[in-house]
Amino acid sequence: MKKALLTYGLMIILPLMVMDFANVSFAQRSFVTPGLAGSRIESLDAISVEVSGKLALCSHSEKGHIILTVNGGKAPYTYKWNTLETTKDRTNLYAGTYTVDITDALGTVHTERIVVQPPFPLILNPITVTDATCGSGADGSAKVSVKVGRGEPYKVTWSNGVTDKWEVNGLEPGIHSVTVADIYNCDVTVSFEVKAASEGISANETIQDLSCGGGNDGAINLSVSGGVAPYTYKWSNGATTKDISGVSEGAYSVIIKDQKGCSYTANYLVKTPVSMSVSESILAPACEGNATGQIDLAIVGGKSPYTFKWSNGQTTASASSLTAGNYSVLITDASGCTVEKQFTLTPSSQLDLRVVQQENVSCSGNEDGKIELALSGAFGTYQVIWSDGVEGVLNRENLAAGTYSVKAKDSSGCEVSKAFEIKGAGNIEARIESMLDVDCAEGSITGVAWVSIQGGQEPYTIEWNTGDSNAREINYFQTGTLKVKISDASGCSVVTEAKVDYPKQNAQGGRLNFQYRKLEITNEPEVQVDEEIIFESEISEEFIAWEWHFGDGKKSTDKDPIHVFDKAGSFEVTLTAYDIYGCSSIEKNLVQVIIPEDMIVIPNAFTPNGDGLNDTFIPKVKAVSNFSMEIFNTWGERIYSTTSLESRGWDGTYKGQASPAGNYLYKITYTSAAGENLSRTGGITLIR
Repeated sequence: MKKALLTYGLMIILPLMVMDFANVSFAQRSFVTPGLAGSRIESLDAISVEVSGKLALCSHSEKGHIILTVNGGKAPYTYKWNTLETTKDRTNLYAGTYTVDITDALGTVHTERIVVQPPFPLILNPITVTDATCGSGADGSAKVSVKVGRGEPYKVTWSNGVTDKWEVNGLEPGIHSVTVADIYNCDVTVSFEVKAASEGISANETIQDLSCGGGNDGAINLSVSGGVAPYTYKWSNGATTKDISGVSEGAYSVIIKDQKGCSYTANYLVKTPVSMSVSESILAPACEGNATGQIDLAIVGGKSPYTFKWSNGQTTASASSLTAGNYSVLITDASGCTVEKQFTLTPSSQLDLRVVQQENVSCSGNEDGKIELALSGAFGTYQVIWSDGVEGVLNRENLAAGTYSVKAKDSSGCEVSKAFEIKGAGNIEARIESMLDVDCAEGSITGVAWVSIQGGQEPYTIEWNTGDSNAREINYFQTGTLKVKISDASGCSVVTEAKVDYPKQNAQGGRLNFQYRKLEITNEPEVQVDEEIIFESEISEEFIAWEWHFGDGKKSTDKDPIHVFDKAGSFEVTLTAYDIYGCSSIEKNLVQVIIPEDMIVIPNAFTPNGDGLNDTFIPKVKAVSNFSMEIFNTWGERIYSTTSLESRGWDGTYKGQASPAGNYLYKITYTSAAGENLSRTGGITLIR
């Protein structure tokens, strides 16, 4: 059974309770409002209650709810239920009787009794079904009735849309359903099947609408299945064939019958294609040569989808990025109908800027250049702006040599610009260059400056601010600014200058020295193979780069490098330092590297008495590796072992207990500096 999701709102108006109000019992009360200039009589209606909500349960899993609408009396109201709740409305209620006392602001009490109905079964009798005569027919029927329920009225809804009928006719073969709901909208739904005595007739159609030119070239072709062949056909235009052709626009129906007399009726529509109409929205390019134009088409009529073929190769309804010019488009709809249209795009502006006259300056440094321009094709007003800030003029005079550009813009937003170079007749160009000539051997520095000249007419006259004249190259010996004036044979001149630097110090090498020492302090003064040696330099600040060569083919650019010699020999270590002028200084030292000799000295006794002298047994070793030592008592039991050269040695104990004085045996194994594996055994005396 389907649970009811909708509930009927019930209005229960019970007899009004008669309240004792000034010893008078009435349904409508009148009273005087005190405290006013004069008195007025107010009349109040008795309290009335409308009850709605879900007041019946469809199943034991459901809960009901009560909604109260209170009128009359004098608000506000207070509520007291027989379940001691004090809210106006109630939810999540089981079936049962609920009583509420409603008290208004004047103390009048109204009692309302409300029943939430318990679930009650709704059981239908089996559906009585009459099958259809044909699979394509609609002459089946069904009948439903209630076996157990709450009683009339019931609401009946059939799946074909028929309502409030216990019996329904005109059912096609297939699955159907009926829903019956009681007075509280608790319902139950039953499905049933209407069968057919034979398979129904079905038809699939292919319709050919009229062509673009109109006329009577429509057609309807059928594909029929089901029923019992052969079939007969009766068209609305009188035709008795399966397919019809040569028909005009309109509606056509056909009745198809099989050999058992079952029939099937179908309706079809032959259409005339709606002619296409084209509307356009054109955005012309603002400026000549700009590809900002666009044509947007809207198609009405015909049969979608449409295809587009533009004269510029585009294939969409919107042609974009168009320059000024002529365009055409061929539009074809799904029926093959076509329409062609032409468009012309004209720019709103044809702005152009051309040079009328240009004159260069007569001589370098003079300001007598000239430019005259003409502007045409502007749309509306225009603005002219030059690169040097001058505005509103097309003609310029008294110009110095250099590059100038001008931009013109009209009211359409189009812009055009041009650039010009004003040259001097025989312009002279000069540039001062300099260098420092350093003699590292003597420690001397000479500044050298020269002037490069281009243009003008030779011969040149050269005047330096140092007093030198007619010399392209001069020497200088201090920091400062050099100036030179160049005049050519035509009298044109140019002045150029440059700052030059001259160092305060000379190029003699600064202090350079270095020392070396072992990185790990040992009691062996000689440098041995595979020891880390740090070279500590003393380098003056004028040196900006340095390089070490260690004499064994290896080098470093660290200031204080660490180096390891991997073989014995005498190595000349060289430190070379370079200053900013490329001059170098060299310091050398000779480093003697030896191969360490292994040595092991084993004592024959020790006294573990805690006086700090000879308290443990450990040999003295030098230049050995892979060291291990074991101690045995006279019974051959091992009582101590170690593999560390850093071990303090045996302290004369075994398992935490002091070993007795006496003789013990040791076994020592190690690897010599030459890589030979050796062992030593012997006795040791523990003295207490």
